[in-house]
Amino acid sequence: MIKKLFLFSILTVVLAQCSTENKYDPGAALTAQEKDKVMMTIIRYVAKAPENVSRDEIFTSEHDAYYQERAKQCFLEQFYIAGDDRFFLVSQTAPSLTEKRHATGGRMKLDGDGTLVEYEEIFRTWKMVPDTLRKRSTFLFDKMVKGEPLEPYYTKHTGDQYIEFPDDVTYYDKASRSWKTKY
Repeated sequence: MIKKLFLFSILTVVLAQCSTENKYDPGAALTAQEKDKVMMTIIRYVAKAPENVSRDEIFTSEHDAYYQERAKQCFLEQFYIAGDDRFFLVSQTAPSLTEKRHATGGRMKLDGDGTLVEYEEIFRTWKMVPDTLRKRSTFLFDKMVKGEPLEPYYTKHTGDQYIEFPDDVTYYDKASRSWKTKY
């Protein structure tokens, strides 16, 4: 009897971990076409703009091919819908001598036609090797979705281990949908 109870408790823990890990799986919430649409909705915000292109110009159709190519280099790692909010975690290649990526976690709202009406990047990680980034960014994503504070993971508390932005100088301006500095 004790053996069965022990095996049952282990099975319960394993199943609970699996359901938590899959809770934010974009493939469980979205079709492949919907994932592509989410990426194309946010790519002009999360990806670096083409050389010598102003913030206002990034939305013109002449840059569509550039952003479609950038979207292929990004991964929608996590996705969660809570009411009208759609939380996302996107990773992309970061400049480095070795393979590294950084991730952006944020929230958006769409209207009934699927048009973006609100957009906010809540955190951006430091660049990391992919395995480390996956663990740390999914941890931060879970905290973000649950509304838990992310400040303990800011650079001033953890160095370059978790969140690069925001920090004491850099913040996200929802009105302009861009990162800005206080000075």
